[in-house]
Amino acid sequence: MLNNLTLYYMTNHLECVTTQKNQWYWYLLVIFIGFMAANTVGAIPLFFVLIASWIQNPKQLTDMNSISQGGMMSGVDSNLFLASMAFAFVVLLATVIWIIKTFHGRSWTEVINGTKRVRWSRFFVGLAVWGTLLIVSFVISYMTDPDNFEFRFEPVRFILLTIISLTMIPIQSSCEEFVFRGYLAQGVASWTGSRLWALLIPSVLFALLHSANPEVAKYGFGVMMANYFLIGLTFGLISLLDDGIELAMGAHSINNILGSILMTYEGSALRTDALFKAKIINPGEDLLVSIISSAMFIAILAFIYKWKFGILTRRVPPPSPVLS
Repeated sequence: MLNNLTLYYMTNHLECVTTQKNQWYWYLLVIFIGFMAANTVGAIPLFFVLIASWIQNPKQLTDMNSISQGGMMSGVDSNLFLASMAFAFVVLLATVIWIIKTFHGRSWTEVINGTKRVRWSRFFVGLAVWGTLLIVSFVISYMTDPDNFEFRFEPVRFILLTIISLTMIPIQSSCEEFVFRGYLAQGVASWTGSRLWALLIPSVLFALLHSANPEVAKYGFGVMMANYFLIGLTFGLISLLDDGIELAMGAHSINNILGSILMTYEGSALRTDALFKAKIINPGEDLLVSIISSAMFIAILAFIYKWKFGILTRRVPPPSPVLS
């Protein structure tokens, strides 16, 4: 018994689910209500930004289809657009936290790691390790082909962009992790008893959620879906191994922050005044870089935290009954 406890250390994240409203349709309802709130209440700032932009430049403002085709509408200030779009995730996160507590009796910290406290040190470790890998990858790309990058720096706009990115993007990124690697993974694990299904199903849904991103239309469904699925799989795997989503929250946050302030490209979902703009993007090469970076990321974290990969095949116990 002692050896088994040593091999399979106590876990909390997937095991904190109870039988309280734990059928699949309750999860679907929670996500539906959350997205409805995000696209109504959460869209109010974007609505006013669009109206103000239309009043100032009615001829320059294009139709709504340009949001899906280019990530933002021409004639709209990119910083205001980013902030207003990110606000929708603030509403989404607040809504799902409240509904999950109401429906399932689960606190927001329990969705993150099954306990009553967040391991913030892990958030910053995930941010630092993944951010370092991304910056190294960018430096290598720049040094091998500097002509492919256009440097642009507008101090005032860049400072505003940095403030918005550092304050709003971590909420947006953590919201996605909360829903997919936190809430949905707990639900799938409780229904199937399998950590592998809790890894795969949210990763597929995460990729499909991003299928409407402008990168998909510009660079191809197959290669971009593979990239999104790989990211989802990587963040899901480290969440299972670490018994919580803090590492993934940090990594996802710095991933999008650097995508906002360091480098952008034509067709990006984050069309900002980043320091660099890539002229040509090769999605096949980017996928290969992502595979290498993800493998290194997992290996580094596994070394730091001494993860036991055998936990992945350990069955998740049935949900605990609700005590009356």
